[in-house]
Amino acid sequence: MSKRRLIRILALLFVAANLGWHFFVAQDKESDQYPNRPITLIVPFGPGGESDTFARMIQKAIAENGFLDQEVVVKNVGGAGATIGSGQARKAEPDGYTMMILHEALITAQASGKVSYGPESFDPIAASGKTNMIIAVAENSPYQSLTQLMESAREKPDQLVFAANLGAPVHYAGLILEKDLPGASFRYTQKGGGAARFEAVIGGHADVSAFSLGEYVSFRQGGLRAIAISSEKRHPKAPEIPTALEQGFDFVHANMHFWWFPKGTDPIKIGLMANVIEKCMATSQVQQQLALRLSEPFVQTGAPMKAVLENRIGKIQSVDATSPNVLPDIPLCVSLITAVSFIVLMVSRLTKPASAEDSASDDRLTEVTAAYRKTAICFLLTAALYLLALEYVPVDFRIVTAIYMFSVAALCTSLRSADLKRLLSKTYVLEMVILVPLLVFFVFQSFFSIQLP
Repeated sequence: MSKRRLIRILALLFVAANLGWHFFVAQDKESDQYPNRPITLIVPFGPGGESDTFARMIQKAIAENGFLDQEVVVKNVGGAGATIGSGQARKAEPDGYTMMILHEALITAQASGKVSYGPESFDPIAASGKTNMIIAVAENSPYQSLTQLMESAREKPDQLVFAANLGAPVHYAGLILEKDLPGASFRYTQKGGGAARFEAVIGGHADVSAFSLGEYVSFRQGGLRAIAISSEKRHPKAPEIPTALEQGFDFVHANMHFWWFPKGTDPIKIGLMANVIEKCMATSQVQQQLALRLSEPFVQTGAPMKAVLENRIGKIQSVDATSPNVLPDIPLCVSLITAVSFIVLMVSRLTKPASAEDSASDDRLTEVTAAYRKTAICFLLTAALYLLALEYVPVDFRIVTAIYMFSVAALCTSLRSADLKRLLSKTYVLEMVILVPLLVFFVFQSFFSIQLP
């Protein structure tokens, strides 16, 4: 190779290296600019609810006013009282690209023992959109005031049924009212969303429940009657509803939406997003939407917001959520029954003497392969139904799993092949069918902190 050609090659390499260096420096500068890709906003409820509506309202304001160079993508992760979505947000990278909107349910879920984590596992960004709560009964209810209702709850403890999403803010509304009148006690029944609680009250399955003011406005034409509002003064858009305060109950509460980043997020990113939320709340389009839902255009960030949050935590933690009047813990009962069934099976298996017939059948076990093939489809269909139920049926993981376990056990014991039955009786298949899903549940929840539905 000639000297001139070598110089040309070296010169080209130098130019290429220089261009590459400038390219990577430019990339680094671009990566320092936040945000440089879409931000995921987790809504830990299904589409169409209060939180989802609020999140999409802010999402639209950001996009239409150009408050961010990147879009905000709403991701609905419903189930288990918002704990599945909050669990995902908690485990996300604290890079500023995963955000969550969740009201006091994050506090109440921890206080009631649903999850082991709470606000301390996140970095709060802002508090926004203050909405009062309504205590309501059916239109034909004999209770004309909150005072009458609570006096009846004291005279007939555990008789009046309060529809609530147990462990959520609505449940705490009832507990706070009980605390204000010693001796008063409701019997709580699990009803998730506002529509379900409305149907329970109107249908006569519950005597009373709590709703957001916006929910009440939507439902009152269906036969709902408000007996108290949780504001300090009567609401100007609903002046006919007396406050709980003027009826002698210290129930002053306004649910608000808190915005959260995973713990450890850069304070600069927190400040930037807080500023964006403040700008959104100041727009006319957001304020008009809030007015339609009878919600205040409230927004706070920084130290004042943290003070509000601490006040909410203290208020909720002062109430005992482990009330004996809450209906039985069905998932716990299912777990205990399943554990007892497993122990009974194991004891019967270990104490059962081997018969001559079982010994003689050992040589024929290889003949049951065909029977296995026939039953494989049944097991696969059962497993598919189980997975579909976990995804789409709004029931606790342990209840669905218990049904699945006993279905498989019943399938095993109903097999026509006598040899296959003997094989199952000589192994621990049935025990494993019962034990493995329970182990999966405890491993996921206890060691990985993944909240199964």
